Amino acid sequence: MVTMTAKLHYYQATGRGNAIRLALAAANIEFEDVFASFPPSKEQRETWRKLGGNTTTNVPMLELDDGRVYTQSSAVLLVVARMGGLMPNNEELYLTDKLLADAEDLRGESYKCFIPWGASQEAADKFINEVLPLHLGNLERQLKLSNGAYFIGDALTIADIACYDATVNFGSSRVPGALDSFPLLKAWVAKVEENTGIKKYLASESFAGLMKFGPETVGR
Repeated sequence: MVTMTAKLHYYQATGRGNAIRLALAAANIEFEDVFASFPPSKEQRETWRKLGGNTTTNVPMLELDDGRVYTQSSAVLLVVARMGGLMPNNEELYLTDKLLADAEDLRGESYKCFIPWGASQEAADKFINEVLPLHLGNLERQLKLSNGAYFIGDALTIADIACYDATVNFGSSRVPGALDSFPLLKAWVAKVEENTGIKKYLASESFAGLMKFGPETVGR
């Protein structure tokens, strides 16, 4: 277990912060959510700017108990992966990079079609019927090529966490039943959720209190 504590500065929502939360949980790193209102005020952005070393006002932002602060969600995710032993060996780094990019592609497509944020029903329907099945199919095929229970062998890695977050929080939570046509992916989701740290986090009051992306975001 990594003996440190952390604060994650973000909004009270899954969004781009939840893959980091999942990684912290899987790594057994204790963390505290520090929530901000959305949209953030000018004063809040100035606080983030100072905390982040005047390089960015972006969140999520990870603050460690030794004073180190990390920004940019993809970079923070990799920092946690390295601290928590979730990075695969050098021979598997290409596949890790690819899967992280696959997850980000799915998240990006998902963000384009939020009806509460002004997207059309037509865009949401295209996501449901075309875009999401395409991305889930790609992940299903990649999982089939794996020689183990996870995307990269028999150990949970940061690639699984990123793909889980994209698949569930940006996919099946918005479109219930989306995984029914992808049995390997569906079984893999269940396996990820059995990880001790992740299982504890998903059952926590902290996770229960987050705003999540449900069917209403695609007009269902």
